[in-house]
Amino acid sequence: MSDLLNREPKAFFRYFKEISAIPRGSGNEKALGDYLVGFALSHNLECTRDKVGNVLIRKPAFASARVDDAVLIQGHMDMVCEKNVGTVHDFMKDPIKLVERDGFLYAQGTTLGADNGVAVAYMLAILDDDSLLHPDLECLFTVQEETGLIGAERFDASPIRAKLMINLDSGPDDTLLISCAGGMRTHLTKTFACVPFSGEALRISVRGLAGGHSGDDIGKCRGNAIKLIGRVLLNLSEETAICLASICGGGKDNAIPRECDAVIASADPEAVQRIVGNLETIIKEELGVKDGGVRLSCESCDMPSGMMDSRDSKELIALLNLAPNGVLTMSPRMEGLVESSCNLGVIVTEGSEVTLTFAPRSSVESLQDDTQLKLELLAKIFGCSYCHDSRYPGWQYEPQSKLREVFAQCYRELNGSTMKMEAIHAGLECGLIKAKKPVLDIVSTGPAIYDFHTPNEHLDLESCFRLWKLLKKVLGMLAGKV
Repeated sequence: MSDLLNREPKAFFRYFKEISAIPRGSGNEKALGDYLVGFALSHNLECTRDKVGNVLIRKPAFASARVDDAVLIQGHMDMVCEKNVGTVHDFMKDPIKLVERDGFLYAQGTTLGADNGVAVAYMLAILDDDSLLHPDLECLFTVQEETGLIGAERFDASPIRAKLMINLDSGPDDTLLISCAGGMRTHLTKTFACVPFSGEALRISVRGLAGGHSGDDIGKCRGNAIKLIGRVLLNLSEETAICLASICGGGKDNAIPRECDAVIASADPEAVQRIVGNLETIIKEELGVKDGGVRLSCESCDMPSGMMDSRDSKELIALLNLAPNGVLTMSPRMEGLVESSCNLGVIVTEGSEVTLTFAPRSSVESLQDDTQLKLELLAKIFGCSYCHDSRYPGWQYEPQSKLREVFAQCYRELNGSTMKMEAIHAGLECGLIKAKKPVLDIVSTGPAIYDFHTPNEHLDLESCFRLWKLLKKVLGMLAGKV
């Protein structure tokens, strides 16, 4: 790692190496919080730490800077903890082992934690540099972002003095995010009367779908395994008598489900086989290159002890087919941006209950309210209980933004080209903080990080330097010195 520490910006890479030695999975950020508080004390900086673990460090403006342009810089401490099979690593106590290769920084068999360790390292490097031109700074290090934006949700923003905010949890360095979606989870549970199993037991399966992120990839029109199973069951029920015994699919509400299985009872397995085979051909043609690997299968299986009766089976099949899924509205302000969506991400059968979990998203709160009401109506029609949790607001696009203009100007002067302005249909802490402090003018950026949340996560080292130059120039301009 000696070569890494000789790279520019040296302070950034030094701090990234130091925090990589501190375990910081979501919910285990205390040691890193202690480190940040110690840093503030050793640099004579004002520092507060709240009950949930968020740390706020303040640094006065460089001499003669404009104090009316105070800036909040923000990112989260925690990282996703994933490792390859066979990798020996305890995320509760072991440091991340950094590996530099071909201009990128990796970890040895684990996630790197660049998401969002880069934000922590940039803020520390900025706070540590007494020659850096900047206005009043407030650096906010939040916790438990990866498990539901918990730190940002519980943060008391009333002491924040800044009116400008730079979030460092996106990227790459040539792109400025200017809007993001809010989200929530909705659970619909249908209880059924279990009757003795009767007929041939068949398992219908969907495999081979690409899946993807329920926000970033929802507009790519990929197949949803749960919805496809619902379609298969509807076609079967129209041509032959079937009853459902169980249905399970998906793993996470924020991922487009790739696989789903339904166990059914049928008196005519040959008809079921024929219908499933025909539908596989049709669905492959419909999905085409978007999801050409899709496979449908129908096989005999062990006979369950019980099943739903005909009425409950028909109601659940109808619910699956009428459930909202995919893109709901497109933005009228930004071409190509998904404005609202709903992902039917998980379905589970446990005992005599089937639970469907949805992940609605929207950058417009009124449209999120509308989706919530429609899901509640669906639940009432089909006799389901329902609940909502983990709701967080979106960050809506603002037509006017001083901070956006400053970034665009600084990027153009540094690179001779135009910085990209984009919105994402996924969640960031920006929406929660904006809701607490509506006056904030917010942008988000970061260096280029690839394959985050996987053991192949890697960070573009040159991108880190390019962003450092841009941040210095932006802060200097806001201080009235550039």
